[in-house]
Amino acid sequence: MPARSRRPDDRASEIARAALDLFVSKGFAATRLEEVARAAGVSKGLPYLYFKSKEDLFKAVIVEAVAEPLVRANDLVDAFDGSTRELLEALVANFRAFAESPLGGVIKLILAEAGNFPDVARFYCSNFDLRGRQLFEKVLRRGVERGEFRPVADLEMTAILLAQPLAMHSVWLRSIAPYDDTQPVDSDRFYAAYIDFILKGLRP
Repeated sequence: MPARSRRPDDRASEIARAALDLFVSKGFAATRLEEVARAAGVSKGLPYLYFKSKEDLFKAVIVEAVAEPLVRANDLVDAFDGSTRELLEALVANFRAFAESPLGGVIKLILAEAGNFPDVARFYCSNFDLRGRQLFEKVLRRGVERGEFRPVADLEMTAILLAQPLAMHSVWLRSIAPYDDTQPVDSDRFYAAYIDFILKGLRP
């Protein structure tokens, strides 16, 4: 698409996508906005027109990576017509598709930079991480109300127990796993064991 026919929102999205790839591969601090502009195929001053600061670009990267997959996951949960076991499996498969895509690198990026950019970390937690945990909480509540899962004393904390291992596996794949000669990467086994463990723990 010729540059002159692009809408402003398209350009902002392209810049954010390019920034995500560079932030994940090079690190946030090591990436210059000029590099982002080059990767996005725009003039080096254009990112400054859309984003007031590099930190604002970081927030845009999070929105670009997480917002749409989260909407799709929420639609899945709200419209699902099968058993809650099947719904949980579908939600986990949905997360896996996100985590193993290039967009999934944002999780590692946020965790790596949280201490340096607490405002960005708070932005992620309040806008996206909370909503992700609430999806698992909604699934748990559905299963309990239908008698498919045992009563759960603390739905909110149990939802965190379901969500966090998935996030940590995504981070592990992009950090330690390539260097771990003792345990070859096998995400099929991880997700199968995860589902088996969770469902047996929730069995009525």
